[in-house]
Parts: sequence; C-alpha cells; structure tokens
Amino acid sequence: MADNPFSSYNVEIPKKYAEDVKKFCKTAGGKATFEYAPFKRQVDFWYFCFLLAVQKELEPAPERDTSNITPASILSGDSYRITHIQLAYLGHNNDLSALADHRGVFDYALNMANAGMPYALQILNDPDDKPLWALLDDVETKLA
Repeated sequence: MADNPFSSYNVEIPKKYAEDVKKFCKTAGGKATFEYAPFKRQVDFWYFCFLLAVQKELEPAPERDTSNITPASILSGDSYRITHIQLAYLGHNNDLSALADHRGVFDYALNMANAGMPYALQILNDPDDKPLWALLDDVETKLA
C-alpha cells in the first residue's frame, strides 16, 4: 500500500449537499439497489465529483460550511486516487515542488470535488431516469 500524505485530513463536502449525497450512497442509507444508490460510499461519490470537475476543467470552489464524511486515510485503500489527485494538482499548478504541500494539494482536491458536486447531483437527479442509468449515460456521452 502506498504512503498516503493526506491521511491526517478529512474528506469534507458542503453541508448544503450532504443529504442529497447520502441518498446516492449505499453505506449512507441510500436506497437498496445500485440503480438508485450507485455509489458504495460517500468517498466514492466525492471522488467522482473530483474527477468530474477535473474533466470539466472547473475552477476550484472553496466552501466554508462543510460536513466531515470520512478521514482521508480511507484513500489508502484505493491509492491510485491519491496519485490522480496529485497529478491533477500538478497539471493545475505546473509546479512539481508544490506537491510537497500536502495540505494545499488536498485542499485543491476538496475544492474541486465541491465544484463538481452540483453537476453530479444534477445528473443523478434526472427525473427521466434512474440515477445509475443517468450517470452511465453521462459518462458514455463524455467518452463518445
């Protein structure tokens, strides 16, 4: 398992989205099937929002009123996510030495996930489709 420079931090999401996020996550009390709760954990939803923001080239969106969903040590279980965060930060910052500021890198990830969250929720709340299928349709469109 790779070293996790973010393990002493917390994954946080904006409070204004906390209840909506929970309904799409199995471990947070989401509906019984993956069609309605396509994410296993809130951290998986958070990471999807981060990737969505990077893909859309959104500007990081700082949020003051947040809820702690899990310690960032959870990223150690999927260490490729740590690498993705660092690479996105490097691409954004263009300064290799900036990677030494672990708090700055993780704040970037938090703020990017914040920026992507309203887009992810808009996709998942599509009234014409079940959340999983709306999500897959969006991903397929981006890949086409």
